[in-house]
Amino acid sequence: MLEYPSMRAEIAGSKARVFDFDDTLLARERVTRLMGLVVGKVRPQHVPHLTAEDIAQLNINHGRVEGEVKGRKEKTAFDWHAGRRVYPGVKEELEKLTTEGVDIYGNTGRPNKGAWVDMTHESLDRQGIDSFFRDIAFTPKGIKTAVSKAHRLWELSQQYEQVVMDEDDPRTVRFLATVLPNVQINYIQYGTSGLLVSRRELEAFPNVRRVAVFGERK
Repeated sequence: MLEYPSMRAEIAGSKARVFDFDDTLLARERVTRLMGLVVGKVRPQHVPHLTAEDIAQLNINHGRVEGEVKGRKEKTAFDWHAGRRVYPGVKEELEKLTTEGVDIYGNTGRPNKGAWVDMTHESLDRQGIDSFFRDIAFTPKGIKTAVSKAHRLWELSQQYEQVVMDEDDPRTVRFLATVLPNVQINYIQYGTSGLLVSRRELEAFPNVRRVAVFGERK
């Protein structure tokens, strides 16, 4: 059995680096990127109008709960996620951050159902990076991904002097930057994602920085 990050060492430093996984550390397929763009245009993301104070009052369990994969749609999504590969350079970057004394966390929209949690840890372990994470926050059923991520970032901001989050969805970036102005958001941009939120809109946030996806970084 894998030793999950929640079982590992306590907080060690003053800086936390938090990563989304899909299309941030792990390469998403071109077809799923395109599907995401189409869905995003047809069915825009609606996130509640929340403040940092509202986020702080939420009681969200980001940890593993019992649950299996059900239905063809979820099984297809599960298989896609299970096969994703780490971008070149990710392991080296995580090693560098660890050497610098930065505590590393995961913060993902993947469900916190047991099957998804186990698959995610097994995939990261197989590719040699699971042990870098002190904890990984998953998203419970009924909670919007952006809200779940904001809640975990708020928790970490109460423990660390500096928190930086890497995120590829520009709508989530916009929401996080709005409710958590003291958290730096690295917007991991690839070609089509910029069509969901205008460049000018994100440039209005001083805590947002554009960063190329790992596979395109030099």
